[in-house]
Amino acid sequence: MKYLIALCLVVSAFAQAPKPCDSPPQWEAREIRQDYSRKFEEFRKLSYDETNRRVREVEEILLGSDKEYVDRLYLYNEAKNYSLNLKTKVCTVTALTRPFRHRGVFPGAKFDGIFNIGAVGVSGEVVAVQAFSANGTDGFYTGLVTYPSCYPVQNLFFSKANGFEHSDYFDLNIGIVDLNVFVPPQECIKAEEEMNKKKIMPVV
Repeated sequence: MKYLIALCLVVSAFAQAPKPCDSPPQWEAREIRQDYSRKFEEFRKLSYDETNRRVREVEEILLGSDKEYVDRLYLYNEAKNYSLNLKTKVCTVTALTRPFRHRGVFPGAKFDGIFNIGAVGVSGEVVAVQAFSANGTDGFYTGLVTYPSCYPVQNLFFSKANGFEHSDYFDLNIGIVDLNVFVPPQECIKAEEEMNKKKIMPVV
């Protein structure tokens, strides 16, 4: 009888374990990204399109006392990265070698827990979040999303190639206001045309 009760408890606990929720496939937000391995910090305006596997980032990069401003467009279906230095207006076109990285809940992620962020018991000052983790093809992922809406709050990613990366998201809005955000800047279009004339392949 005791074994039967124990088995029922195990089955019940397994059945109640939350499944990975579906984060919105398209959204825009502000992001603070810290790369502890390479010791720099970025403040970004982020446009994320999981459906079409494309990302636009307008970045302020802090390297010690230096600042750089870069506009990056990642088109994973085309395996291209457009990177425009906003100070010099010089654009480089390179081949994307790292896989598309999901933000929010990683596909097949494991549920790790649910808890509150903020002042518990104070109206409007607390949000419930769920934690998920997964082993991806290129590294280990863990992340926080709001409950029950599944909006991304934080991503942590570790890989041998890129070290430890930490992203926090703020002012998130569902959807893409202007789809032209995924069109390369004119400087990058011209740079790519020049490369094609010279038959220069994107740098890997």
